[in-house]
Amino acid sequence: MLVFAGIGLFLWLKAEHVPTVPIQTAQQFIDYLHANNYESAIALTMRHAYVGTTPQELAAISRRQLCRVTQMVGTFPFQSNGNRLRRWFSGREVEMPEVHVEFVGECLFRVTLRPVGGDQWKVFNFGSHAG
Repeated sequence: MLVFAGIGLFLWLKAEHVPTVPIQTAQQFIDYLHANNYESAIALTMRHAYVGTTPQELAAISRRQLCRVTQMVGTFPFQSNGNRLRRWFSGREVEMPEVHVEFVGECLFRVTLRPVGGDQWKVFNFGSHAG
């Protein structure tokens, strides 16, 4: 039984950590953009030149970048559960400084998020891109 526990622990340590809060924030941001709800969308951003500082600027940027996305396909960079545990034990910041959430649909679409304290993430950049 101890062998199975050891194997399970090894597999968990090597498994990819799924950053649920950045994924949820990115999906909510896209939902707001598709609904033309720029007031709510801008609240999820870091409010700078890449995303706009006002709802009107965000609307203009999203008209150039947004396509109909249908599903989230992944995040990067890869971070394992073991890496997070190692960083926590060494007293380093556990969260990645930036997480990219990839979507597919009419185009490839990426939302880049950065942590802003606690369990909160904000959209740093977004846009369609080539494969």
